[in-house]
Amino acid sequence: AEKTLMAGFTTIRSIGQLHITPELIDVAVSEASNQGTIAAPRIIPSGHMITISGGHGDISLGLAEGLVTVGPNDGVINGKYDAIEAVRYQIKHGAKFIKMHATAGVLSMEDAIGAQQLSNEEMKTIVDEAARHHIKVAAHAHGTEGIKEAIKAGVYSIEHGSIIDDEGIQLMKENGVYLVPTRGLATIIEPMIDKMDPVMAGKAEYVMPIAKQNLTKAIKADVKIAFGTDTPIIPHGKNAIEFAALIDCGMSTKEAIKTATTNSAEMLGLTDRGELKEGMLADIIAVDTNPIEDISTLEHVKFVMKNGTVYKNEK
Repeated sequence: AEKTLMAGFTTIRSIGQLHITPELIDVAVSEASNQGTIAAPRIIPSGHMITISGGHGDISLGLAEGLVTVGPNDGVINGKYDAIEAVRYQIKHGAKFIKMHATAGVLSMEDAIGAQQLSNEEMKTIVDEAARHHIKVAAHAHGTEGIKEAIKAGVYSIEHGSIIDDEGIQLMKENGVYLVPTRGLATIIEPMIDKMDPVMAGKAEYVMPIAKQNLTKAIKADVKIAFGTDTPIIPHGKNAIEFAALIDCGMSTKEAIKTATTNSAEMLGLTDRGELKEGMLADIIAVDTNPIEDISTLEHVKFVMKNGTVYKNEK
């Protein structure tokens, strides 16, 4: 958390954790940050990610039967009533955002990457239950149908969106849904493919070029885009790698910076940050050169102020 703050990120959304432990660690760190116990960004926690039994995010996937038992409290569901229980449990214990897995993923042991996993009913139940508590939902979604069904269910953001099609792009625009493409992770995963499990490696090789093409299409179509890194795949403190990845897909430097400032604040419903003007929180960073001319300077932040307190001031 401190590495992330020192990299210049003063508010972040921790978009779900694996249920490898029962504790909601992101909630605990968020509370410690709010109390001033640790040097950290303000953290909007999500608790455990909600997925199906055997789906992306089910930590027992690939292990011997019965070795690990998981259920709704851990975010692993089967049916609408499990979905309600899972959402309520995360919120009860401090989640301020909910993350669900609409489709399969890359870094897990299921064969398909694009297959829809949560049913339409489960997704709608998750969104509706969260909404009753005034909580927004994000959907991890690579596959085309899962993306579209998550949008129809009412999510606020699509994470990754790798295999989105023209209809999905149009749905995102019509519903004001944000795309969080996490494109920078490709710079970390691609050099590691030959060392990965063959199942994961095959999915990564397939989806990376498609994801780049589709992000370029989404940028040209003016889909709302917010900043996200899929950390810790991009290491903590290296979050700014994402800027260059967005620009590589056709985004202007100024628009790339907005994804991490005004766009993200709007997606999160935060009206007191994201801009430098009177009445906003005193969150300020500084770099040596103009980031409009050289985006890489944001990977070397020299000054960090959060809420008027200086946490970093390098000469």
